[in-house]
Amino acid sequence: MTEIAPWIARLAVRSRDVRSEAVGWARYIKPQRRDRVAIVTDTSAALPDEVYKLPNSSELFIIPIPVMIGDQIYNEDDDTLHHDLSIALAAGTALRTSRPSPGQFSALYKHVAEQGYGHILSIHLSSKLSGTADAARVAAQTSSVPVTVLDSYNAGLSLGNAVLDVLIRTRLGLSPHFLANIATRQSSVSQTIFTVPNLETLRKGGRISALTGILGQLLQVRPVMQLNDGAIELLDRPRSEAKALSIITEIATSASPPVRLGVQAYGDFDTAYQLAAELQDHSSMPVPVVRLPAVLAAHLGLGALGVSISPDLDYASYGTA
Repeated sequence: MTEIAPWIARLAVRSRDVRSEAVGWARYIKPQRRDRVAIVTDTSAALPDEVYKLPNSSELFIIPIPVMIGDQIYNEDDDTLHHDLSIALAAGTALRTSRPSPGQFSALYKHVAEQGYGHILSIHLSSKLSGTADAARVAAQTSSVPVTVLDSYNAGLSLGNAVLDVLIRTRLGLSPHFLANIATRQSSVSQTIFTVPNLETLRKGGRISALTGILGQLLQVRPVMQLNDGAIELLDRPRSEAKALSIITEIATSASPPVRLGVQAYGDFDTAYQLAAELQDHSSMPVPVVRLPAVLAAHLGLGALGVSISPDLDYASYGTA
C-alpha cells in the first residue's frame, strides 16, 4: 500500500553514516545501555513498522493513542482498525480520540527502565491538539529513570522526522539535553501542510474552534491548512482539489534546500503517489507515502492529504557539545 522501501533504505544508510559526523571521542565510543537514551513517541508521528529495521531501532518505543469508533476502543496496531475507521468515516459514525493515560505512560517508562536505559526522551504530538504530552509529564514524575518530555508542537511525519533525527544519534554518547535540543530544533522548523475534502470531521472533533467564524464560508471549498505553533490554521480556500494540491506543491517545492519531504494520506493513495513523484526532485531523501495514523485520520477524514516539510539540518558539530 505504501511505497516507503527507498526511504527506509536511505534512512538505514544515513543511520550508519551519521557516526562520521561525530568529532573526537564520541566517534569511537559505543556507550553501555545504561548510558544511552531511549526515545518514546506516539502513533501520531506516522512512523511505519519498517523503521524497526533501522540500526538503532531498539531504542525506539511508540505509545498508541486510542481511537474510539462508536463504543469500541482501538489502538493503531489493531488489525481491523483502518478497515473499521474508513467505514465509520464514510458513514459519519461518531469518532473520538483520547490521550494515552498517565498509567499507560508509567507502564511504558517502567518497561524501558527495565531494559537498562539511563534516560528517556519522550517526544509527542502538539499539546494544542492532544493532552498526550501532559499525560507523559504526569508519568515522568514517578519514573525510576529521568524522563525529558518534549511537546513537538507538530504532528505526522514532521514529528516523525524529529524523532528519527534523534534516534539515529542515540549511540554516540551524546547527552539527553543535547538530543532534546536536536528534537526541539527540528520540530520547530518543520512544516505540516494539508488539505481535507471538507471541514465536517474536524468540526465534530473540535479541532477547528479558531475557524468557527468562517466555517459557513468553507463548506463548499477544499481548504488548505497548516500547523502553526501546534494549532491548525487556514492558509487558503480553493474550490477544487487540483487547486489545493497546486498550492501544497508550490509551498513544498519553494522550501529552502536541503529539505526532506513526505506525503501522508488517508484513502486516496493514487493522488498521494502522484504528489510524491512531483516532489521527489525537491527532496534530499526519497519521498515516502505513508498512511495517516488513525489518531489524525479520525479528525481529518477520508481523502485527507498532507505534506511534511522537514529541513535537512546540519548536525555535524553536535559531537562537540
